Amino acid sequence: MRKDLFVTFILLFFFVVGFSQQELEKESDRVQAFIGVELGEAVFNKFQSYSGEIGLKWSNQHLLRLVHMNVNLTEQHLSSSFAGAVDGPDVEGSFFGFEGFYDIPIFLKGLYVAPSIGYFKNEYSHTVLDEDVLNKAPTVGIGISYRESNIFKLKGLYSTISIPMRLSLNPIEETSLGVSVIKDSSFENNIWFFVGYEF
Repeated sequence: MRKDLFVTFILLFFFVVGFSQQELEKESDRVQAFIGVELGEAVFNKFQSYSGEIGLKWSNQHLLRLVHMNVNLTEQHLSSSFAGAVDGPDVEGSFFGFEGFYDIPIFLKGLYVAPSIGYFKNEYSHTVLDEDVLNKAPTVGIGISYRESNIFKLKGLYSTISIPMRLSLNPIEETSLGVSVIKDSSFENNIWFFVGYEF
């Protein structure tokens, strides 16, 4: 059911964007739709799941992005110094949610800053014991991104490195699962790498 709603939403999104283009006469005024897949989290978690983004790009280079994250987190990733979410062994997890960004270009071409709002579900499960932690929370934050268009000289192909930072409005407090500790989630950040196409 959730997958059908998501596919319907994407099709409706591109229909509305396509219809709106007929009203614009000049190429420079055209709003561009884009869609991309996130590869950074996928690589760290052995391609167990995929995430992505859809959005609009205006002629003034402002972006409106909706990011959907659906990540199965491995024990190695959660306990690594890179993620730092779990202190100890035998814990896997998942990270599911949506985050909206309004990206505004700053300083250098391709560099953006964006306020964000989101909603995420974080789940951690002990692989040996029958223990788990589930948390659902709205978030507010800011993101810094760098976007390259027409990469490899292919018109429309883009890549984005994004560093979202967010405050959870309902954080997980430090919790033990066996001998492992799930760390406080009041503040979270990620590094995401999107590759996609601008229409």
